[in-house]
Amino acid sequence: MKVLFVSPEVSPFARTGGLGEVVGSLPTALKNVGVDARILCPLHGCCKSLPIRVLKEEIVYQAGKENIRSQVGILEENHFEVPVYFLINETLFGREEIYADEKGDYRDNCLRSFTLSQAATQIEKVVKWKPDILHAHDWMAAATCAFLNAKRTKTKTTHAQGSVLTIHNLEHQGAFSYQDFKKSGLPETFWGMDGFEHHGELNLLKGGIQHADKISTVSPTYANEIRTTTHGQNLEESLKFRGADLVGILNGIDQNSWNPMTDQVIPAMINPDNPAPGKKECKVNLVEEFNLNNLNTPLFGVVSRMHHQKGLDLLFSKLPEILSKKNASFAILGSGSDEQELGFSKLADKYPDLLGVRIGFDDTLARKIFAGTDFFLMPSRFEPCGLAQQYAMRYGSVPIARDTGGLSDTIIARREKKSESTGYLFANAHPNALLEAINSAINDWEEKKQYLEMQKRAMNTPCSWDVAAKKYRDLYQWVL
Repeated sequence: MKVLFVSPEVSPFARTGGLGEVVGSLPTALKNVGVDARILCPLHGCCKSLPIRVLKEEIVYQAGKENIRSQVGILEENHFEVPVYFLINETLFGREEIYADEKGDYRDNCLRSFTLSQAATQIEKVVKWKPDILHAHDWMAAATCAFLNAKRTKTKTTHAQGSVLTIHNLEHQGAFSYQDFKKSGLPETFWGMDGFEHHGELNLLKGGIQHADKISTVSPTYANEIRTTTHGQNLEESLKFRGADLVGILNGIDQNSWNPMTDQVIPAMINPDNPAPGKKECKVNLVEEFNLNNLNTPLFGVVSRMHHQKGLDLLFSKLPEILSKKNASFAILGSGSDEQELGFSKLADKYPDLLGVRIGFDDTLARKIFAGTDFFLMPSRFEPCGLAQQYAMRYGSVPIARDTGGLSDTIIARREKKSESTGYLFANAHPNALLEAINSAINDWEEKKQYLEMQKRAMNTPCSWDVAAKKYRDLYQWVL
């Protein structure tokens, strides 16, 4: 079985978050279960230094009256576990950032999306390898499913190839205009309520939902949530309509990359069966890194975008109350909202011994936070899957999270099964609910026994891609 991943991101070459991590990890796991999985990603500016062999034959996409010509480059062998194809078009993709710059979203994102999606359906003409399944990821690749259906209609082949669309975050949908759709080259019949039209506008993700053979999302709970008005982001009717073809498959993580026994970045090895010595050394190092002065209290970590979805405003509203008691300290790494960046930074100036804040993203520091903290906070309003809580658990930082999406599927709540618990879940997206969970965690940490047992269970929770890969293989077979 041959599968082409179509994505605007692939880690470690170009990524902004979880989407890139998944596309960079899942194909390798699929390879291990007998699937010939390969990746198509644009050659962004950040990828130009990679060793790439450029193929001579072009892919031509007729967008309105314009012919857009792109080339395909193949990443040299031994630089990645599976073959990676890069779509080369300097005008459309040769920018350092993937979706936007300091001025905002790129104005030609719709054309960039269509160019990537159409190329996926023509890839076999250039690389002499024809995928059985085109697996599109999120809004920028969602139109792949429609271009494949147009290709099927033109060639009158119904089952020669199939499509899967994975929704990593329903919030990001790719909204444009009808005029943009008219330039796509797709049949006019693909517009309308059962196609790309959504409240009079072009919605790329909706078009993908309507046209994909099968749809997956990144956790079972999120697959149910997105069919409700609370979490459906105004696409719940389309998702309910396609409900029989929608499945939730929980993301894993790359256990080789995220291994506290071998990670060279963290100050000490952390043994899942005896984490205390390694965790203590990592905590001392992290306290020094943030210039904190309170080793005798639990240390809480945050690695997150500062965005409404992530719920850090819930934490911010209660931090002064928590810090005034001096029975906990915090290490926060993140960026996003100007208001939250400024607010957390000012609070750190007020409580320098208890609160450390770094604005930005730093992969090395993120790993040190996972390794050096006692607890990890994810108060997300919604979380399709979440990878950070899985990284934290693997490094012995017990998660405290909202009971939603993949957080519900990866954490066994303390309140439900004390003897099996791996973290804390709170139901309501309210500051008091988060505060109650934090206070419970502090009490357990002070009593030691319950906390240490929970920490070991968290570190030993299965989190590999093996199970997910088998489920995706079954999904592909279902399509075919």
